[in-house]
This record gives sequence, structure tokens and C-alpha cells, in this order.
Amino acid sequence: MEHARIWAALTRPPWRFLTSRWPWLSLLYLVFSALLGVLLIPVVVLGFLILPLSGLVIGAIERRRNRLIGFAALGSPHAVVGEDERPHWLSIRLTEAATWRETAALLVDLVLGIIALTVLFFEGVALTALGMIAYAGLTGPTRTQFFGDAEGTMTPGNWWPIIPLTLALLCVLGYLNTILAATQASLNSVLCAPRQRDIDRRVEKLTRSRAALVESFEVERRRIERDLHDGVQQELIALGARLGMISYEIEELTAIDPRLRPLLASVDSAQGQAEHAMATLRNTVRGIHPSVLTDHGLRAALQELAERIPLTVHLHRDDETTRYPVAVETNAYYFVSEALNNAVKHANATTVEIREHADQGVFTVTVTDNGRGGANEANGLGIAGLRDRAETLNGTLVLDSPEGGPTQIQISLPYTVEGDAHAHSHR
Repeated sequence: MEHARIWAALTRPPWRFLTSRWPWLSLLYLVFSALLGVLLIPVVVLGFLILPLSGLVIGAIERRRNRLIGFAALGSPHAVVGEDERPHWLSIRLTEAATWRETAALLVDLVLGIIALTVLFFEGVALTALGMIAYAGLTGPTRTQFFGDAEGTMTPGNWWPIIPLTLALLCVLGYLNTILAATQASLNSVLCAPRQRDIDRRVEKLTRSRAALVESFEVERRRIERDLHDGVQQELIALGARLGMISYEIEELTAIDPRLRPLLASVDSAQGQAEHAMATLRNTVRGIHPSVLTDHGLRAALQELAERIPLTVHLHRDDETTRYPVAVETNAYYFVSEALNNAVKHANATTVEIREHADQGVFTVTVTDNGRGGANEANGLGIAGLRDRAETLNGTLVLDSPEGGPTQIQISLPYTVEGDAHAHSHR
């Protein structure tokens, strides 16, 4: 927290401090504290249920009020709640540590507000008494009772010591008010300010949520792939086999009755359409989530992918057997798939080299092609989407593609972070 200017003002020589604006600003601050303390009494009396909500209001007030006496402007310590989360605003706020710190600030304001009210009351009584004594002397002689049994006669000739006494009292009260105001503002700055620990916790929570979301997407993709593979694809296979049997039977009948040849042609055409539909579905299923990736791992999936690409592909991997978390393998697979598609469609490459490397909890895949280069994120080649995939898992993506080539694109994904998906060692 930036050193508050009010504390610095207290270190000045008395004549500079007492003639500055700080005693008056402190007095104004304490008057506000006293009023706030009085207003907070019914809040506490009504019940603790509304204390957190009242604390939110107090926190917002204190972050602005502290600027009156030279404290640095403070941002809100609360997470931003989007439009879609507005119905859950209260539950979100109640789970934040900042809300309960602001509730503590409310209690601090209550206690110190009552103290400020008491101090201001006695200050007002003392100054009023001195004023009345001086008035009694100016209009005297007047028999005056000072305090307790102390009495005396005030006259126009002996009232003047009230002046230096009042000035001395004002100096003491200036320091007292400033110390009280600075103390309360310092406490509220600690309680109501955003904390790096809270910010780090929210970032960590967001990172885990994004990773969990990616994992849930991949689980759903695998479920769809299984449903299509075990359901529709098997039905198409059965349909193709049934049409093949019908075609064989009709072919035997055409030897007896040649008029059945058009029917045979129709059945053969239907069988061809069924086989085409099965091939299309197979490609679709592979695009959703290749079953070989789930069953045999990234290495086998990349080998199958390389066989379908009209390029010479060289695969290099440090460890042939280690399995990595589901999200890491899946994102690495789609990264390589997109890189290979770009090499075929846009780079005019003939050779691609894929290297996999794992070191200190980071899995890195590098794809290098001998194409013409010049790739960038703005040309719509899907690189921006790959970067989003990497950042979702707290990873990085690096692209190096000078004009004339070669193009090298690398993705690095951590797989030992907290909350990671389990590795596939049990498969």
C-alpha cells in the first residue's frame, strides 16, 4: 500500500502541520465516522444476516472515503460478475474472502465510529466550556464554576489566558483527530483493498475451470464417438452386409429371369451408397475423436493420421510408451492435425517432421514442414484457435514461419499442474 500522505503530514514540524489542511480533513473524517457509527448500530442490532451485504456497501464507501485524507485509490477486491451470472451474484459474493473482510471493516467502523463520536463530544464540550468562560470574563465580573468544586471570578482583566489555553487545546485535538482518522483509514485500507493472494486464487480457479471445461468437452466428444461407432456405424455395416446378400440372391435370380437386372443395379447402387455413408461417418467419427487415440495413445493416432496425409511424415518421440493426460494428448493430436492440414493446403510442403518431447512436466510437440512459409495468425489458418487451445491448458504456442520456409510451429502443454486429468497408465 502506498504510504498515506496523512501519516507523512504528522511528521512535519507542528507549525506546518497545524496550519495545513490535514487537521480539518481529519475532523471531517471523524465526523463522518461518528455518523457512520451511529447508522451502523441498527444494522448490527437487526441481525447478522445483513452484515455481509452491509459490508459490501461499507467497503465501497471506505475505498472512496480514504482518498479524502491522502490514501491511494483502491480497486474493488471482488471478482467481476458477468450478465449470465447475475442471478448467482449473492452466492458468489458470500464465497469471497473480500466480502468477509469488508464485514470486519463494518465492525471496525462501528467501534471506531462510536469512539469518534465520544471524542468529538468531549472536544465540543471542552471548547464550549472555554468559550463560555471567556464570555463570562468579557461580560463580568462573573462568578464561574470551572469544574468540580473549583470556582473563581472572571473579569475583563483576567479572561485572556483562555486564548493560549484554547490554542493549545486545538493543537492537541488536531493531532489527536489526525491520529484517529489515519488509524481508522489504515485499518480499512488493509481490510477493503484487493489482495494479490485473492487475485492469484481467482486466476488459479479460472485456470482449473477452463481445464475442467476442456476435459468435459473431450469426454463428451468421446461419448459421441462411441455412440456413433457402436450405434450408427454398426447399423450401416449391417445394412451393407444385408444389401450384399440381397444382391447375391438377385444375381442368382437374374440367371433365370433377365428382367431382374434393373433391380440388381438398384440394389448394387444402394449398397454403394451405404458404403459411402459408412466411409463418411467413419471420417466424421475420426474428426470428432479418433478411437485409436483413446485406445492406443497419441503415438498410434499420429501414425494413423500421417498415413492419411499425402506427405512424407517423420515421427520422433523420446518415449514410445508413456501416456499423458487425456486433455494433453487430445489437444496435441488436434494441433498436429491442423498443422498437417495447413502444410498440405497452404504451404505446398512435401515433407513434415513431428517431434514429441517431455521434460519437467511439460509435453512439447513441434511440427516442421519444408513449405513456402509466411504463415501467421491473421491469415485464417486456424493458428489462433490452436493458441486458444494451448492457453486453455496453461500452455504456449510458438510459430516461426519466415517467407520461403521452413515453417515450425510448437505447442507446449504442462501435464503436472494441480487438477490435471489422470494419465492413461491404467489403460
